[in-house]
Amino acid sequence: MKKLFGVFLICSFVFVIYTENKSMPEMYEFKEDREEAVPAVTSSELASGDEEIPDRLPGPKLGSPAPEFTLKSLSGETVSLTNFKGKKVLINFWAAWCKPCTAELPALEAFNKSGQKDIQVLSINIDPEDHAGEFAKEAGISFPVLLDEDDKVNEEYQVISIPTSLLIDENGYVINKHIGAMDEEGFHVFVQ
Repeated sequence: MKKLFGVFLICSFVFVIYTENKSMPEMYEFKEDREEAVPAVTSSELASGDEEIPDRLPGPKLGSPAPEFTLKSLSGETVSLTNFKGKKVLINFWAAWCKPCTAELPALEAFNKSGQKDIQVLSINIDPEDHAGEFAKEAGISFPVLLDEDDKVNEEYQVISIPTSLLIDENGYVINKHIGAMDEEGFHVFVQ
C-alpha cells in the first residue's frame, strides 16, 4: 500500500509540474500593438561621430520639444525644465547603484565647474532619495540633483539604460543625446 501511495504521489507531482510549465503558444504570437524594436547602435558607430546615431536612440527625437517636468531636488527645492528657458540644459539620468553612473558623475562635476556658464547641468536620479543624497554629498556635486521617485520623467524620456544624457537648447528642443558614460572631454564634445 505504501508503494502504491508513493507511486501516486510521484505521478501527481510530475503531473503538476507538467501542467504548470507547459508552453503557452500565445506568448510567441506577433502582437500588432508592440512598438518597433530599437535599431542597434554599435560602439564603433557612436565613435564615428555619425550625426544620425542620436536620432536612432529611444526617447525624444532631435529637434523635438523636450518633455516638460517638475521635480524636487535633494535640497527640497522644486525645479522645472521651464525654469531654464533661454539657457542650454544638460540632463543626465543616473542612479547611485549604477557603477558607470557613479564613475561618470565626477567627470560631469568637472565639466560643470569648467566655466560652462551658458549650460545648466541637471541630474535626474532614479534611485531612492537617501542613496542619491549620500553619493552626491560624498562626490561634492554642485549641480541640482533631482529626484524622479515615481519614474514618470524616466518613462517620458524613454530612458532604457543609464547613464543617459540629453542636451536641450535655449528654446527647449532636444539637440543631442547619448547613452553611456562620458569623461569630462566627452561632455565638452557632447555640448558642441
